[in-house]
Amino acid sequence: MLFNTRKKKVRRNHLFFIFVLLLICIQSIMANDFTEFSQDDGNGLLQTQNTSQSQVSVDIVKNTALMKSKTPQQISLLRETNTQRNGIYVMVVGNVIPLQRLNKANEIINGVTLGMGLRSGVVSYLDDYIGMRGYFGIDVTSDQLSPFKKQRLSHSGNFIMLSLGLDILIDFFIDKSYKNMLGFFIGIGAGGLIYFDAQNPILVPSGGSKNTILTGNIMVQGGISATFFYRHRLEVGARFLPTQSFDLQSDGILADYNFYVGYSYKFKGKK
Repeated sequence: MLFNTRKKKVRRNHLFFIFVLLLICIQSIMANDFTEFSQDDGNGLLQTQNTSQSQVSVDIVKNTALMKSKTPQQISLLRETNTQRNGIYVMVVGNVIPLQRLNKANEIINGVTLGMGLRSGVVSYLDDYIGMRGYFGIDVTSDQLSPFKKQRLSHSGNFIMLSLGLDILIDFFIDKSYKNMLGFFIGIGAGGLIYFDAQNPILVPSGGSKNTILTGNIMVQGGISATFFYRHRLEVGARFLPTQSFDLQSDGILADYNFYVGYSYKFKGKK
């Protein structure tokens, strides 16, 4: 019991650390647009100005720097890229959730629950490399899809999860057409989850049982991605589930992580 309590504390510490790291990343992105001009006193950018004058000055300097560092063709391609990348998208994912449950002999059964998910939302790039993606998702998995026979014979539970979140996207162009990218992402959200097993009750060491477990909690996710021709995106990711508060000794189930592979299609942007 002491071991499980310590394990739960470690999981919460990891979740808190990732949450703090995500906040630092967001703060850095928001400050990024202004730090590059903080050293430039010679052009009068640091003279006393009102808010509108300061914004115009910053925009002029940014546009001038862009013109100097890129050719007119590159600028045109980047504008087209940013137009095509922003907008509404839909994603289909395949989920794998490692799972532990107790059988009638009070033995721990290790396995996985498999299923599919659907997410949709809006993606918007702040500059050439950094974007933000909001989403609403629903995921469903079943223990009966597990490749492990012992698990299928022991229980037949199902996960249903609803989630809402925000991801930070970091993408790097891999060709001169600016149509294909490799990158990574990290995000945070909130989710509500139900796990139920109508045929085989969820057993706990104390001797009790239940057919349904409900929970809601913060989720953190991250992964790597590849984008092709603006709109086709493949990604491999992992996330902490809302089940972080679950404990095998008191709840009869342990399922902390969700690994997934996803494909998303971004609908054509307006020119």
